[in-house]
Amino acid sequence: MNATRRRTGIGVMIAIVIVALVAACQATGIRDKTGGDTTVLRLVTFEGRVDDNGQNYGLSAFVDNLRKVSGGRLKVDLVTDYGGSAPDAESRVVRAIASGQMDGGWPSTRAFADAGITGLEVVEAPMTITSYAAEKALVSGPVAGKLLGRLDGTGVVGLGLTVGPLRRPFAAKAPLLGPDDWKGIKFRVFNSPVQGDAVRALGATPADLSFSFIDQLKAGTLRGAEFDISQYKHNGFTTEAGHVTANVVLWPKVFVLALSKKRFDALTAQQQAWVHEAARQAVTTSVAASYGQDAAVRTLCGKGVQFADATPDQIEGLHAKLRPVLEKLAAKPADAQLLRDIQTIANQNPGAEKLDVPASCQPAVAGGGSLGPIPTTVSALPDGVYRRELTQQDVAAAGGEPGAAGIWTITVRRGTYESHCRPVPGPGEVCGGSVTDEPLEVGDVRGTGKIVYFVPDAKRLSRLTGCTLPVGTVNPSCGPDNPYRVGWAVSGDTLVFSNTPGQQLSIVLIGPWRKIA
Repeated sequence: MNATRRRTGIGVMIAIVIVALVAACQATGIRDKTGGDTTVLRLVTFEGRVDDNGQNYGLSAFVDNLRKVSGGRLKVDLVTDYGGSAPDAESRVVRAIASGQMDGGWPSTRAFADAGITGLEVVEAPMTITSYAAEKALVSGPVAGKLLGRLDGTGVVGLGLTVGPLRRPFAAKAPLLGPDDWKGIKFRVFNSPVQGDAVRALGATPADLSFSFIDQLKAGTLRGAEFDISQYKHNGFTTEAGHVTANVVLWPKVFVLALSKKRFDALTAQQQAWVHEAARQAVTTSVAASYGQDAAVRTLCGKGVQFADATPDQIEGLHAKLRPVLEKLAAKPADAQLLRDIQTIANQNPGAEKLDVPASCQPAVAGGGSLGPIPTTVSALPDGVYRRELTQQDVAAAGGEPGAAGIWTITVRRGTYESHCRPVPGPGEVCGGSVTDEPLEVGDVRGTGKIVYFVPDAKRLSRLTGCTLPVGTVNPSCGPDNPYRVGWAVSGDTLVFSNTPGQQLSIVLIGPWRKIA
């Protein structure tokens, strides 16, 4: 979607005349120089070009392969900017294909409901498919066939689904991290009832806007928009909505390779086979492609865009607010099963797609103390369960502090951590004097590159264990709540932490640690 494009009345009329002439002049086929039939397919998009953000690989492959697999006997006449800049332009594309006015195209799943074709809404189940690995599994697995089957009888032949961009919250003034940030704001959605329901559930007002949303952001009448990183860079935007929630993916934009049923039925069996093969190869291309965002992130960073991570509590709060939207999507038994299928894919590919954000583009948060500002970005420290055993002899030989002995375990998962300790045999204090099955410390892992900040969260620990908080308590059992910073390196299943300037760490943390799960 090129949000910088504008259409004049004359421009629209010229486009209509050209389309009409093409339709009037086109026969079902013309004789090529070898004596075979050459068939022209009029494919339509509202986005101005086939690959509008530089990463819509499946769409380019579909157009190219129609020619290749047919030996040039299928040709494409591409109609761009269909529907002008209308908010429902993409739904108009769906209607044009279903009616036979246009031969085909690749509208995304979001556009079908407002075109009167329901059944694909579950793809946009909010905060469910949040990584490219999950999206690839969706478009290439059995769920894709179930989704395409829902187009039977609609006038649209679904040929395949291809990977599209992951959409995040972009905002002016400050990032949208937790439910409190969403209350009362106006937020751009794109022609999707699911998006509208989700924004309302978060306490905001949805604004169904197309290319004009950027002007409203500049004017201050709009607070944010769902968008993707590659498109934002491609359109040349900078700080208009320059606060991105890096670890929240709202939904994917999944493309539907489609042909009009009328046009498809008019093709020969051989031509239909070519179309199916071109679509199959396009799906394969989209799944095999890499959708790296790092270069775009660095470019946007250099233009003043900031990337912030929501905390685990904020993400949990967003999920709680969005639960009614999922329940609405599962209201019918068939929809409920399809949603469960999609949730299974999400559970097999958990977590939002991670971004490598330069430290200069991360807003600092309070609490760094002598460490300085703590980044808000989730650390790249790999998820896993890490363990090390320290005997009393190990501690004595290293000159470590009393009580350091124990079988220590750190679990890192989705930007959080927990530490546990079990006693080792022998006399002397172990586990810092706290022998319990409950976690000794919980919190968040933040940082960039090979530096990680462990940021304890005493309130979270209190909720988990019932310990008393350090504030206003004579003998607190939670905390202290002081963050600490370490370097880290992973080799195979071995994790080693190291001191950083101004931080002298416990012998417990220095390691090495072994990844056990």
